[in-house]
Amino acid sequence: MDAVWLTSTAAASRQMIATLQGKPMQIRWIAAAAVYALMVGAAWFFAVEPSTSWKDAASRGALLGLVMYGLYDLTNYATLTAYPLWFALQDMAWGTFLFAVASGAAAALTA
Repeated sequence: MDAVWLTSTAAASRQMIATLQGKPMQIRWIAAAAVYALMVGAAWFFAVEPSTSWKDAASRGALLGLVMYGLYDLTNYATLTAYPLWFALQDMAWGTFLFAVASGAAAALTA
């Protein structure tokens, strides 16, 4: 799901990052893989494992996604003057949705 989202928003993201750092975006693939490993572990530990249903897992996942993406985006917005609020809010909404769907699906598939 995230690959589709990142592809569909790539132009805006690349432009914003180039503006912020003064050069094109370069992905550090090992760090990106570590981020996804942490996200999967957190979703499992905080949303899927303690849940009693897929709906409960989806709700917990939504909250976790909002918190995780909110910490990232609002920190960027607070500290980087060229980081647009619209991007932060859009990314937070995406993180909320992504974690809700992924956590709900994981709970349904492992039930």
